[in-house]
Parts: sequence; structure tokens; C-alpha cells
Amino acid sequence: MMSFSPDPRVAEQQMHAIIYYLTGFGYIDGELDPTEKSFIRGYIHDLVRQRARDALGGEAQENPDVVGRWTSHFHEVFSEIDHQIQSHFTESVAEGEDPRDFVLSKIKLRCFELLDGFDDDNRKALLATVDELMLADGVVHPNEQRFRDELSSLLSASPIEIDDVDIETIEQGAVVIDPATRKQAREVDHPFFKAFEWDYASDPATFAEQAKVDMDLMRRFEAKLEEQRARGAGRLDGAADLAGFAGQAPFLDGHVYVASPDPAEDVELLVIGDLHGCYSCLKGALMQADFFAKVQAHRDDPAHNPRMLLVFLGDYIDRGRFSYNGVLRTVMQLFLAAPDNVFVLRGNHEYYVELNGRVLAPVRPSEAMSSLAAIAPNEVFAAYMRLFEALPNMLVFDRILFVHAGIPRDETIAARWTSVSSLNDPEIRFQMLWSDPSEVDAIPAELQKSTARFPFGKRQFKSFMQKLGCTTLIRGHERVPEGFRVVHDDPDGVLLTLFSAGGKTNDDLPAASNYREVTPMALTIRYKGGVSQLTPFAIEYERYNDPKYNAFFREQLPSL
Repeated sequence: MMSFSPDPRVAEQQMHAIIYYLTGFGYIDGELDPTEKSFIRGYIHDLVRQRARDALGGEAQENPDVVGRWTSHFHEVFSEIDHQIQSHFTESVAEGEDPRDFVLSKIKLRCFELLDGFDDDNRKALLATVDELMLADGVVHPNEQRFRDELSSLLSASPIEIDDVDIETIEQGAVVIDPATRKQAREVDHPFFKAFEWDYASDPATFAEQAKVDMDLMRRFEAKLEEQRARGAGRLDGAADLAGFAGQAPFLDGHVYVASPDPAEDVELLVIGDLHGCYSCLKGALMQADFFAKVQAHRDDPAHNPRMLLVFLGDYIDRGRFSYNGVLRTVMQLFLAAPDNVFVLRGNHEYYVELNGRVLAPVRPSEAMSSLAAIAPNEVFAAYMRLFEALPNMLVFDRILFVHAGIPRDETIAARWTSVSSLNDPEIRFQMLWSDPSEVDAIPAELQKSTARFPFGKRQFKSFMQKLGCTTLIRGHERVPEGFRVVHDDPDGVLLTLFSAGGKTNDDLPAASNYREVTPMALTIRYKGGVSQLTPFAIEYERYNDPKYNAFFREQLPSL
């Protein structure tokens, strides 16, 4: 049985760690069956009684209500953890990857994170408890034994060495993170949207004519990107880091935008994370931030109004109802209307491949492609595939890196990194669409190689950012229920996750979607005097489920 810290806060963390480990381990053989659930609940009760004896001594028996309340609380924790693990099964995976392998990788990572913080005695005690759990259903499943042995091996491995020289503190590029707020829209609609709020027809002939319009839009979008690339080609070659471009005109070199302002400049940014077909969230965020009025104000009087920029972190499609026709169409129109103000970055869902002449969506599930599969010819999906390949991967603004997911694997950095121009390396770009941060200092190579969606540690993150001359990374990719999460907030490394799809009552999403558990958030950044002030805000999507403000819902209007 585990021994608990006398510090109530630490003891609470220990209890959460034990419950997660036991719950996650129960999924290794395929599912958490009733026998294993009963074992975990019983073990939680035993742990609570022990913790009560440790904390209350002889008074524990005189206070059975305390044991009852604690047991009830941690049974609720068990249910929440069980729900959390089940939600991993709905996450997207890469081509050829079994969703179950991804889930097991996430469980292994979380167990590694939790046990890494335990001392040797408590770690051994917990592993012994896992041995007991393996026998709870009367059979030791080979996958359970393998998982237990692999985790034990990871925990006993030599620490990963990361040179401290690589993570020196960078004093410039300070960021201040404000508490989340609510932002009221000055206006509730804008004429810009009216021409684009039309849905696809269900008959092939009408759809073919509509598709021509969107395919022309894609060609114009790609042509404008190529103009930008031609002007910025080769700018990253020979650069020691990205900090040296401060104050220079923005440019796109390959798949990397650099738009670092002069410290004396006044700039405002609106950052929007994963949208996943949630057009109501896109429209709500733009109107709440007063994007159109602020762009115009700067054009009319740049001396007295900040330059307004809009950054999209990718994942425009799948999950929601309005992928190609709502979110992606509008994002491309925004870029063409203000190409110097809008940055459209690629997400891992913007990834199609061609096999034997047919375009496929290797990221599963692929709701966007499935929604048009019955009426769209292959040439339409081929056009989207070309569009996705043309999308830039990242933006650097001041010392902030905007990218869909995270950093490359250690082995890839060691093999392929030469300078900041390596950000255009195809493998490095691909991995930065998929990775997720972890709370531990460093992730062993074995864990990083186990799935396409791999983790990276805190020191690995800081080391990579130092190579770029950046201190802050703003990403999407992860479905975080709160919509905005501060993952790391240190002077030498800030990492933030932003998710802009979701909404409990959002009819952009299927009724059963777990994205409805998310509070969709957007982020404003005010850059002034060399400091970036970040303010997350909740997206008010509800108004844009109303056909009065969103023509995609016009079929809900009553017949006259």
C-alpha cells in the first residue's frame, strides 16, 4: 500500500496519480471490465482509509463521515479519468495508425509523467499494485505485462541529457497573460460574410457548378501565396536565429512566415485555434474582436491605430458541419481581402494523399471528405490536396512562434537541423503538425517514436525554442475543454494551447460530439513597447446558430 505525503496538496496529487495509473492500466487488455472497476473502487476505499489514519491518527475511526466523503470524492475522480481516457478514442490518428495504439501511447505517457514524480519506494509500491490489478480478472493479459515492463524500463532508464547552454533565458519578447474574459461585439454582422454563406447542393449537377467557384477561389489563394513566396525566397538562409529579423518587412520563405515588428510599433493580433467546421465560432470571434473595423482604421490612419493581424492555427475541416463551405471558404476570402494582415497556417487535418489516382484523407475520421464523397468528383479533392500542400506551417512574430502542434522529435532535430532554414524541411514541418507537450522535462526516444502524434518534454521544448531565438509557442491541436490552457509559463519558455471549436449548444457540431464539452476560445495579443499582452476570450457562437445572422441555417426559417 502507498504511503502518503503529510502535505495535503501533495497527497491529493498522489491519489490522482494512483487512480489514473490503475484506470489507464485497465484499458491495456482492451477495455476496463466490471471486475477491474470493482477492484479500483475497492482499492480507492482502502487508500482513503489509510490516508485518513495517516492524517487523523486515532481520530480516524471516530470520523467515518470523513472517510465516506473522501471515498465519494475519489470515486468521482475515477469516473472523470475514465471519461478522459475514453475521449482519447475519438482523437484523430495518422495514416495506417490504429486508434488503439494512439490511446495506449497517451496512457503510457501520462503514467510516465505521473510516476516520474514519485520516489523509488512509492513507485515500487504502485507497480506492485498494478501487478495485483493484472490478476483482478484472473488472467494476466500479455499486453498488460508488456505495458508494465515497458513503463518500468522507461522509468529506470538513464536521464536524458540536454545541454543547459541550449536553454539560456532570452530577456526580450516578454509576454503578459491576462485572465480569460468576455468580449462584447460592437456589431453583430458584417457585409463581408453575405456572399459566402451558401451551402452545397445535394445534386451532382448543381454541386459541380458550385465547386467551380470554390476551385477558382483556391487557385487565386494559392497564386497570392506564391507571390509572397517569390518575394521572401531564401531569406532564412544563413540566419543564426529569427530574432535578427525584428523591424524588417514581413516575408514568407517557403512555409515559414516571419513578421517581427519594430519594438516601437503598435500591433494587435487576433489568434484563432482549431475551428473544425465550426463556422459560428469563426464568425463570432471575428465580430467580437472587431477585426474588420480595426483593419480599416489602420489603413485610414496608421499613425493612431495599431496594425491588425489575424492568425489561424489550422484544422479548419472535419468534425463540424461547415468545413469546406463555411470555415475554409471564408478563411481564404479573408486572406485574399487582406493578404498582408491574415496568416493561414496548416493543421494536421489539412493533409490529403493520392493513391492510384485517387485522393484520400489519411487523418481519421475525415468527416469533411465523407460529407461530399457521394457528389464530388476526385478533381475537387485533388484541388484541396494542392491547397493543403501550399499552406504555410508557421509564423514568427517578435519572439512568438505560432504553429499548429509543437516541435520535432529529438532524433529528427539531430539528423536534419542545420539552421532556422531547416524549418522548411518536409519531415520537420510534418512533425510540427502532430506533436503534443508533456509536463515532464524530457520524453525518451522510445515514447517519441511510438506514434505519429508524439510527446515532447519541457526542456526539449525550451532547447528547440532557443535554436529559433523564440520564447513563446502558441499552438492548437489538442481538444482542451477550457479552450485556452497555459501549459508552461516560465521566463525562458511559455507554451499555450488554444482551441476555438466547440460549444455546448453549438449546432455546427453533431449532437453527440465531445467537442461540445469545449468552451471555444480565441486570443487577442496587443504588442506595444516590445511587450505582448495576451488576452483569451470566450467565443460567443450562439448568435450565429440563428439564421438571422448565419445564412447556413436558413433552412430553419419558418415557411411563409
